[in-house]
Amino acid sequence: MAAHTDENTPLIQPPTIATDSTKRVQSTHAAVDEESDVVPESPVTPPAEVVTSVGSIIAVLLLGEFISNADATLIMTAIGHISSEFNQLQRAAWLTTGYMLGVSVAQPMYGKLSDIYGRKPLLLASYFFLALGCVVCGLATDMWIVILGRVISGIGGAGVITMSSIIITDIVSKREVAKWRAYINVSMTLGRSVGGPVGGVLTDTIGWRWAFLLQVPLLGLAAILVIIQLKLVHHTPPDAAEQPRIRRIDFRGAFLLAISVAAIILLLDQGGKLFPWISLPTLGLAGGGALALALFVYTELFVAVEPIFDLHIFRRPNITSSYLIGALQGSAQLGMMFTVPLYFQVTARASSTVAGAHLIPAVLGNTVGGLGAGLFIRRTGNYKPVLVLSGLISSIAYVLQILRWNGHTGFWESLYIVFGGLGSAICSSAAFVSMTAFLEPQEIAMATGGYLLLISFAMTAGVATNYSVLGLEFKRQLQSRVHGPDAHKIIRRALSSIEYITGLTGPLRATVVSSYVAGLKHAYSVSLVCAVLGSMTALAVRNHRV
Repeated sequence: MAAHTDENTPLIQPPTIATDSTKRVQSTHAAVDEESDVVPESPVTPPAEVVTSVGSIIAVLLLGEFISNADATLIMTAIGHISSEFNQLQRAAWLTTGYMLGVSVAQPMYGKLSDIYGRKPLLLASYFFLALGCVVCGLATDMWIVILGRVISGIGGAGVITMSSIIITDIVSKREVAKWRAYINVSMTLGRSVGGPVGGVLTDTIGWRWAFLLQVPLLGLAAILVIIQLKLVHHTPPDAAEQPRIRRIDFRGAFLLAISVAAIILLLDQGGKLFPWISLPTLGLAGGGALALALFVYTELFVAVEPIFDLHIFRRPNITSSYLIGALQGSAQLGMMFTVPLYFQVTARASSTVAGAHLIPAVLGNTVGGLGAGLFIRRTGNYKPVLVLSGLISSIAYVLQILRWNGHTGFWESLYIVFGGLGSAICSSAAFVSMTAFLEPQEIAMATGGYLLLISFAMTAGVATNYSVLGLEFKRQLQSRVHGPDAHKIIRRALSSIEYITGLTGPLRATVVSSYVAGLKHAYSVSLVCAVLGSMTALAVRNHRV
């Protein structure tokens, strides 16, 4: 009779050993054939249930990861055209805020829902929502419809990222996780980096709508590959078989967490733009977010039968520290990548496509760092050394930017950001392994959902913080250096339009550009502080040989 299997059970099963008493002994961790990376068949599992190699599964996941991450950044180059077409420039920021709201609402749900309904159905649902959001954006007749489409895309994008990470932990041993996640990280970074330039080219040639619509057939292809190639089997645990699946979902906790995260994201993203930092909306969002978070904690601890996120997991070693390290490094890296295109647009009058191409060194760093960290952890089983080192490596980029990016950056000095990508990828691989090192298999999906939600939130906070610091210092510099009867008008226009800055000439341009560079240096300092704090936090991690 076949042994009971669910999706918390790795697909890579150790062979069953029969004793004289016909007892079966199994190892607690899955093992991979390192020569072929093929999932060995086990007598315990029916042949029809598991036949796919690890490499084939990862290859299937890469396309979806690439598209979802490209979708998240291509909007940056299309924002101006979209908002201008609908005469809603003042609402342009909602195109990115809407996506993050969708992510924050959905991401906590995927881990638990995949435990109940299975990994494969939830991954396909993610592709569906991402494609649906693209269709809504591409066919929109009003600005609010585009924003709605971005919310729907965020729901799908959250699932693609979350399910890929969960599936990897299902099919390989903990020692192998970093190696295979490195490929996913490269695909994610490549997607984020390519999305901007590709979106700019499509927007400038055939129109911004096609930047969304062309994603739909690619997502359809990704879904077909999942249906055909991804062989995952889900069985309901015996203790949950008698109750309806819908009753196992902690809707109250999910709603409260979504409200809390959404309120804080709105505050960080719209504060200082749509409303002043010291204002009634600020107080309302901060108070509402804090109240919803407190109610969420109470619900998860004392009310929910099956919590959407069991807070007792923080008693496990490395959970809190790994969450913090991942958040700090994610905030530092995306905050820096957000400012790089702006630097070259302002100082060198680079087009959106060329400015986006300056992110390629970070992608190369991500590739080398992720694969290198995965190889180190696979060979040694140790993750703490590279976790401590990751923030220090990232810091090299931020220090060099502060000291050397003074407005006239040549080719070789533009490569400094490779260290940021290198350290970020090392951290991404090692922090995930650190987070899962002491977890039971049934806890990994839930912990992964929470980890990725925090990373998404930290990235949003990093961009918002860097943008605010940049804007405040840029404004201060302009107010102290630009004088004359038109000073107020010049400052107002410089603060609101990069196109205005690139059109300036003579001494005025030199003054405005140097002021902007001063603001950017303050933004790099924020990333530097986050990276150093990440390395300091890594010192508290318990090293457990995986």
